[in-house]
This record gives sequence, C-alpha cells and structure tokens, in this order.
Amino acid sequence: MNIPIKNNIQKLRESRGLNQEELSEVLGVTRTYLSKLENQRFSPGPGLMLKVCLFFGKELGEVFYIAGGDGSGS
Repeated sequence: MNIPIKNNIQKLRESRGLNQEELSEVLGVTRTYLSKLENQRFSPGPGLMLKVCLFFGKELGEVFYIAGGDGSGS
C-alpha cells in the first residue's frame, strides 16, 4: 500500500525568500522535481526528506505528514 506523504516545502521555501531554482540547487534536485514535490505529485525518499529537514532546521513532522493527518497543509 502506497501512502501519499504531503509536505510544507513551498511554505518553508517562501518563508525564507527562496525561489524554486535556489532551493532545488541546495537539495540537489531539478527545479521541475521540486515543483512536483511542492504540488504533492511525488513523495520524496528518506534521503531527500532528511536534506529538507536539515536545511530548514525542522523536525520531520513539521515538514512532512500523511494525507488526512494533522499537517497544516491538509
């Protein structure tokens, strides 16, 4: 069973004043891939989840959540 993982990446990126190109470079992904993550089209793997959390200084549950859970983006 594939459970979609939602995220708050766009909100965090915008709060830092970054554009997609800047954040994608930091994370080592393409801007297109980052856009798809922000639009909830893909769920990131554990390595990318860790990079995102470390970059923003956030706990896992502050950035990622299960659809229908208590994440602020649901």
